[in-house]
Amino acid sequence: MAKRAKKSNNYFTKITELAIMAYNKSENPIKREKVYRRFIYPAFMKMAENIINKIKPDYIDSSFADLQTDLVTHLTQGLSKFNAGLGKAYSYYTRSSFNYLIGENDKAYKKLKKDSIELDIDEQRNIIIEEHNSEMRETLRYFMDAYVDYCYANLNYIFTNQSDIHVADSLLHIFETREAIEDFNKKALYIFIRERTGLVTTNITRVVKVLKAIYEENFKAYERTNFVNLPF
Repeated sequence: MAKRAKKSNNYFTKITELAIMAYNKSENPIKREKVYRRFIYPAFMKMAENIINKIKPDYIDSSFADLQTDLVTHLTQGLSKFNAGLGKAYSYYTRSSFNYLIGENDKAYKKLKKDSIELDIDEQRNIIIEEHNSEMRETLRYFMDAYVDYCYANLNYIFTNQSDIHVADSLLHIFETREAIEDFNKKALYIFIRERTGLVTTNITRVVKVLKAIYEENFKAYERTNFVNLPF
């Protein structure tokens, strides 16, 4: 089984986390500014760049540079909210970035919808419905990316059997490259996985049921939080 390359977060290191803790503890404004400029600001800038490129919040009417600055400002304002006892700084600020961008994108979409005049272009087309469908596609894209990352990161905890892990890896590969797949015919995909893994259909069905349950459970939680609880 080809192992998926581990993502590198070398721009946001243990030193960055220690710098954030030192920043919050210090009462010296000059020291705080030095720590922020040297260790925190560069990490926030790179994090903002990566997450904007991942989410692609198309409804926000800002240049990339302006949106990056806005997100870094948001993260900086949240420095005092970080609690090292509740988890890693990288995870906390990644979640904060996702929530901010998705929230701002939703606000921009709602404003666009409010300003739009419903036009009956023809009997089969309605501009508001098309915009809604586009929004849902974006929402599902955000969720699927987070879902695939979560399953990859926890693959050896979700499955203990090597055959199941092999099948799950193949399924997640399909999910990850879904935009490049033209035919989502169930039978064709099962044949593809069977040929890739050399396993029978019963193995595949068992793994599909587990991954489906994880998908449904997390999507319900995602809906309950108004589509902002990412990454999970």
